[in-house]
Amino acid sequence: MVSYVPSPRLCRAIIVLLAVLVWGQTVHYGFVWDDHYFITDNPGIRTMKNIPAMFYSRIAEATRPNDFPNFRPIRNVVYATLFQLGGKPAAQPWIFHLANIVAHTIAALMVFSVAGLLFLPAGEGQARWAALLTGACFAVHPAASEVVCWAKSLDDILAAIFVLASVRQLLLWKGEKGRLAAALIFFVLAMYSKESAVPFAVLVFFFWRACHQLAWKRCALSTVPFLLLAGIYTVHRSLVLGQTAQCAPISGSYVQTILDTIPALTIYFRLLWGIPPFSIDYWDKPAHLPLISEPVMVGLLVLFAWAVATWAAWRAEKFQLAVAGLLWLGLFLLPVSNLVPMLQYLAERFLYLPMIGWLLAWGVVLVRAPRRFPSLVLAAVAVAIWIPVSLVREQIWRDEVTLFVQTSIAHPSVGNLRENAVASIFLLPEMQGAFQLDFKTRSVTPAPSIPREQAESILPPLEYGHKYFPDEKRITSSLVIAYTAAGQISNAIPILESATRQDTNDTHAWIDLGTAYALAGNLEKTRQAWTNALHLDPTNRFVLDGLRRLKTR
Repeated sequence: MVSYVPSPRLCRAIIVLLAVLVWGQTVHYGFVWDDHYFITDNPGIRTMKNIPAMFYSRIAEATRPNDFPNFRPIRNVVYATLFQLGGKPAAQPWIFHLANIVAHTIAALMVFSVAGLLFLPAGEGQARWAALLTGACFAVHPAASEVVCWAKSLDDILAAIFVLASVRQLLLWKGEKGRLAAALIFFVLAMYSKESAVPFAVLVFFFWRACHQLAWKRCALSTVPFLLLAGIYTVHRSLVLGQTAQCAPISGSYVQTILDTIPALTIYFRLLWGIPPFSIDYWDKPAHLPLISEPVMVGLLVLFAWAVATWAAWRAEKFQLAVAGLLWLGLFLLPVSNLVPMLQYLAERFLYLPMIGWLLAWGVVLVRAPRRFPSLVLAAVAVAIWIPVSLVREQIWRDEVTLFVQTSIAHPSVGNLRENAVASIFLLPEMQGAFQLDFKTRSVTPAPSIPREQAESILPPLEYGHKYFPDEKRITSSLVIAYTAAGQISNAIPILESATRQDTNDTHAWIDLGTAYALAGNLEKTRQAWTNALHLDPTNRFVLDGLRRLKTR
């Protein structure tokens, strides 16, 4: 092993540098997707006067609190503070993204601190290197992209910070009541940031036993305050929301929902290694699966492997502290496993807090491995590989159109992603007044007339959409209209010709093509296109009148 040991200050500087390098440019990104429900359109966070009510009502949870039954008052307090710091009537995206970057960096520094304390029995030098790599891995991990890049996911980061702060107090505890009180306070802050922190109350027992070697009875008694606070929070949350679960079981029955969630373990296992593909939506995964099916059985195999690894680590004294990380991983996945019904089967943001345990477990392996230097090199290689992966991944979050279009291309089987991609284009500010999107019928209605200047401004997003969805008729027809309004009929004609080739029985496509030819002055092709339309619809008055006018020329 190398003799050089980096100072704590240098380690912290490296982690900060890595986090800023990977995620820093997101400060220039805008609000996307559910940011509008929780931030931009949420009146509850626009004044600090609502802060008391945030702890006993749904006042600031979302613009549609009944659709998003959450109780995360600490997050909402931070939202309100950030809104005020923006200094403008509307929420400023840069300050919310900056908050996520800063918070994630703090979380990574906390991982470094906790890891250093947890690994200390292996020797200060070895512990320092392993803690640095553990914190660095967390700072740049690709699976963290959804949380760090999505402004609304600040709650995940806050919960992680406060859980880590509580763990740090427990690891430093030497009988002081002050540290125990601080650990309890941080735990409360974590729960009120996001309910996913609740399982920490059970994990505390292991820290008492494995890290402080307390007697079993004393471990149980010392865990009771955390369990009581978890129970109080759970009751408080249920009273405010009027419910415990977010929704009814999404697969129809409770057992079926659990079965359909089990395959998520396989995906989580892949994501823990930072292996693509990534997605913002996993609704393409099969539902209503029988117990004896490949996705369920593979998921159960992953669960069994986790249980075996945890048991083996507990039995091997040398790797016993790895149990802390493995239990962390398993316990913090419980709130997102649909044991209490949720709105989703899985999401990458659900892995943010559990992932810390995974990395801590591997950190223990680093400091306990027989050949430590090669192990540390492999961890450094993981950091080097994950950096470019995360840099590519975070770029899709720059705006709503890029987010949905690029994700839909990568995951074409998820139909709602394509619909969101189309909607994101027509909801752009420059599109307003030119086209009206009806969400119920999923149809687009053009304005009677579009000013030339506006037509020219809406061409780039429509061209972008047509590039990736050439068969999307709403975008194609709107692009043709925009080209026509902008006086660029020559650009519209190839698109219309392509539409008639794709569907030779589309009457409207032939009519539009003939009209375009007429505007371009090509009367022969106009006659041919309208004649094709007339064969499909012999009574069409527009075509009959058009062909009649052509005969008089």
